[in-house]
Amino acid sequence: MTTNSKLVNLGLIGFGDMGRGHCIGFNKLSECNIMAVADPNEKQLETAREFLKKSSPHLCTDYRELLDIPELDAVVISTPNYLHAPITIDAMKAEKHVFLEKPVAINVKQMDEIIKTMSEMKKIVQIGLVYRYSNLYRTMAHLVEKGTFGRVMMAYCKEYRDNFATPWFFDEKKSGGAILEKNCHHFDLFNWFIRSPPKKVFSMGGQHVYKPGHVIQCAFSPFKGQKLEQPPTIVDHANVVIEYENGAKGNLGLCMYEISPIEGLEIGIIGDNGAWGLAKNDRSLTIAGGPVGELREVEVDYYSDNENLGHVGCQVERMAFLECVKEEKQPHANLLIARDACLIGIASEKSIKEERIVSLSEFSNPEIDKIFNDLGVERFPPTPSLFSLDEKRLKARKKRELKNKERALQRELRAIREELDRL
Repeated sequence: MTTNSKLVNLGLIGFGDMGRGHCIGFNKLSECNIMAVADPNEKQLETAREFLKKSSPHLCTDYRELLDIPELDAVVISTPNYLHAPITIDAMKAEKHVFLEKPVAINVKQMDEIIKTMSEMKKIVQIGLVYRYSNLYRTMAHLVEKGTFGRVMMAYCKEYRDNFATPWFFDEKKSGGAILEKNCHHFDLFNWFIRSPPKKVFSMGGQHVYKPGHVIQCAFSPFKGQKLEQPPTIVDHANVVIEYENGAKGNLGLCMYEISPIEGLEIGIIGDNGAWGLAKNDRSLTIAGGPVGELREVEVDYYSDNENLGHVGCQVERMAFLECVKEEKQPHANLLIARDACLIGIASEKSIKEERIVSLSEFSNPEIDKIFNDLGVERFPPTPSLFSLDEKRLKARKKRELKNKERALQRELRAIREELDRL
């Protein structure tokens, strides 16, 4: 594909919850065309046909058939984690650029094989670290970079939530473990704000609730109420402490058996000047302390980066991927940034099993360092600007809001009429 091509031809590999989300999001973008979908589950493929009535995509149960389509420029991989490495490597060898959901892979060896193949095949690989594309966390990063907090020397995350949505998550050999799968997002935020390489990790964790015959309780899971056939092999709670090269500390508290509707996600940072910032539930940002002074809420546009299509940042990450493919440039959520985040997760899992402090130097690989150095990929690049909708998208947003309001009023009117009829 040439860099001035009008459309990026996409193939989707994996059509579970995440794959459907990407289908909806990419399908709304005029810069791409979803040409093919692959999933071994034929029922899910039929669902894809319903989502893509206008484009009539090629559907296949074997992703290799999709990769054989010469017109495809790139693929979006949303499969279980243990399939990430083989499919991503096959895709790059088939001359496709890749958007790969996090985590990169379930172990260091597989991650590094992906990186080597990316270098050999000269392909674009973007990892689904969606927070990198959200206005909320970019705002925090901009505040960090302009010195609002001095140097960030403490970062923390409290994530108390219900359990995983899909049975394969509970198998460590398929997911890589709960901490790697779930919290590579948060470790990436720590790295982003602290802006120093992680040095060592100590973790404690175990199983309080996940036992043989465990019932999935995730509020949005299609498998809710289903008993797991095999005993879970992942932790359902953990505490992780990270030390950075510059002496900063990060800590994570994870609980995966809290039941909705109580929300429990907090991301906080504290600087050496006494100032602090706190993001709650991806929907608010407050700062105070030190030179910041009294508590105040920071204004953030929480809509434009996702357009109500999913997680904060989800639509911007898709637009950014298409731009990277067209311009043949490595993305902000690149493999170096993603490797660093995933290594903390892998080290955390290892620390729990071996009951010891794990040094990140245990995973060092000079060959990988050289690849990133030769590519000029930065570990701590400047944070991109915030995203806001253009006039056309703003009008579309307003139209959707008014239609939703109209439907709500119609429902209310029907209810009033029904009550009148009963009287």
